[in-house]
Amino acid sequence: MQEIFDLLIRNASIVDGTGAPRFAGDIGIRGDRIARIGDLSKLRGALEIDLAGRIAAPGFIDAHTHDDRFMLSNPDMTPKVSQGVTTVIGGNCGVSLAPMPRPIPDPVTPPLNLLDGEGEWFRFPSFAAYLEALRSAPAATNCAMLVGHTTLRVATMDDLTQPATAAEIDAMRKLVDAAMRAGAIGVSTGLFYEPAIAAPTEEIIEICRPLKEFNGLYCTHMRDEADRVIDSL
Repeated sequence: MQEIFDLLIRNASIVDGTGAPRFAGDIGIRGDRIARIGDLSKLRGALEIDLAGRIAAPGFIDAHTHDDRFMLSNPDMTPKVSQGVTTVIGGNCGVSLAPMPRPIPDPVTPPLNLLDGEGEWFRFPSFAAYLEALRSAPAATNCAMLVGHTTLRVATMDDLTQPATAAEIDAMRKLVDAAMRAGAIGVSTGLFYEPAIAAPTEEIIEICRPLKEFNGLYCTHMRDEADRVIDSL
């Protein structure tokens, strides 16, 4: 019996992501899995697409995005999927949509307004609640999310012009621990931005201590991108 695929992509120039040279071939798909790759010229698919030599490649990962809100408000993710992006990393530069266990300041403190200038999307008291919203109405892309240090400061501190107190550091560290348990992949900082400029290195170290248990990532946005960029590096 002739093998039938749900989708058969013919005459592709395949770049498989391994670093190997591209090669000509066909791709047979069943359900949501690639079943076979190679010369499938004698096989058939319920739906067939002839790429006529165009490239077929694994989906791209956009590692630096601020799509935290966009995945909820525009789940079709057209700006990304139209470019072949299938996974986005959000929560960069110290800016994440969650956790926000108290009302967001009005007006929204920059750079948090990168995600939502009106503040209505900063509605998730915990990172778990935010991730659940993403899961309940999945966007067209996959995602992996960081917790933003600036968001943590806004959520726990009354005076952002000062280093965090021991009690504020403890509160932020607990939010990081909860976020990591919920599924966050790490913490990002935006130390060049006004709400986090006053944070000393020791504050970052103490807040990020939960990352060790989860093998989490620390993603830095340097303290200076201008005249002191070399010092920052």
